[in-house]
Amino acid sequence: MTGSIAGDGRNYEVRNPEKLASLKNLLLKKADDEREALLESARSEAASWLAEQNAALDRMVEQIHAEAVKRAEEISKRQISGAEMARTKERLRLQNSLLDEAVGMLQKELTALRIHPSYPAVLAGLALEAAENLPAGTEVRIQLASEDEALGEPLAARLREKRPDLSVSFAPDAAPILGGVWLSAPDGSWRSPADWREVIAEVKDALAERILSLL
Repeated sequence: MTGSIAGDGRNYEVRNPEKLASLKNLLLKKADDEREALLESARSEAASWLAEQNAALDRMVEQIHAEAVKRAEEISKRQISGAEMARTKERLRLQNSLLDEAVGMLQKELTALRIHPSYPAVLAGLALEAAENLPAGTEVRIQLASEDEALGEPLAARLREKRPDLSVSFAPDAAPILGGVWLSAPDGSWRSPADWREVIAEVKDALAERILSLL
């Protein structure tokens, strides 16, 4: 079987057209195979690229998540720290307020002792306590608040009775105190205060601890 192919104005005779068709089919199949190989390579490259992108995206998401967690923790710590600081400040403010109120009440109660019949005995007890560590022969001057001036001489006499080894006198110049008693040297070289301010100072720390335990 023969056939002809026209080209360049000349006719070429093809003696075996079946063979030509087979060759054509082989070339087409080869082209298809190459195309499929190219497509497979492209698909493989695309899959590889996609895997890399997914991995990069996962790393980015993990980094963003870690950063978000870190920032959230920092914010939380700041908020907790701020809240704790605010709470501490509020407790301190409340403690100071309650302590001032308690000290004011105590001072008022101590000052009110002046009208109590036992007040002279209270002053005598304070004076004896203040003179407890004074050596024999010490000259002692007693000072009282201006409101208690009338109690000065009787108090000096009572202290001399209890501590005959001391030379006790009453100084009429008033001490700058709300109540209680001051003992001092006539020349001012020492002073042993036993006034309400000193009494309050001795109990203030214990009072503050009790108030703080309630908050």
